[in-house]
Amino acid sequence: MKIPTPEQARQLLGAIRPNEPFGARDFALIVLDLHTGLRAAELCGLDVAHVASQHGPREWLDLPAAIAKGGVGRRIPLNETARKAICQILRYNARHGFSVAPGAPLLVTRDHQRLSTRSLRDRIQRYRERVDLDIKISPHSFRHSLASRLARSCGNLRVVQQVLGHERLNTVEIYTHTDPQEMQEAMNQLG
Repeated sequence: MKIPTPEQARQLLGAIRPNEPFGARDFALIVLDLHTGLRAAELCGLDVAHVASQHGPREWLDLPAAIAKGGVGRRIPLNETARKAICQILRYNARHGFSVAPGAPLLVTRDHQRLSTRSLRDRIQRYRERVDLDIKISPHSFRHSLASRLARSCGNLRVVQQVLGHERLNTVEIYTHTDPQEMQEAMNQLG
C-alpha cells in the first residue's frame, strides 16, 4: 500500500471547500484522523465525551473497548493539531444545530445520525478525485501515514504499537515504511 506523502495530504485537504455543506467539518475530521491514526469505525464511533470535556478538548483520547477493534480500548495522546481539529468539529456542530452533548456522536450526517464508515470513505474518495491524486487515500492510509511518521520521529515501535492498538509488535512492522531517500541517508551516516 502506498501511503500519502505530506504533500498529497495537503493536496487532499486543499480540495475541501470550507463553504460547502460539511466542508469545514470534513477538513477537521481528516486532520484529526491524520493525527490519531484511528480506524474508520473508531473515528465514526467517537462521541463528544471521548474527545472533549466541558473545558475543551482532552489531552488524551480514551478509546473505549466498545468501538475499538478487537474490543480492546486504548489511550491515545492528542497533540495540539488534533485538539484544534476537535475544537473545529465541535464549533461546526454547534453552529449548525448538531448536538455537542457528551453522549452525542462527534461526526453526524445532515439527519443528525452518526456518520457511517462508508460515508466517511466516500467523502475522502470524492476529495481525492477532485485533485486527481494517483494513489488510493482512505482512513487506513492515514493510519499508515501516522505510523510511519511516528516510527521516524521517535524510533520506538512500541509507541507505534500502543497508539495503533495492536496486540503484537510484529504487526506494527507493516505500518512502517521507508523510502529510498531515507535508506540513502541512513547508509551515508554509516560511512
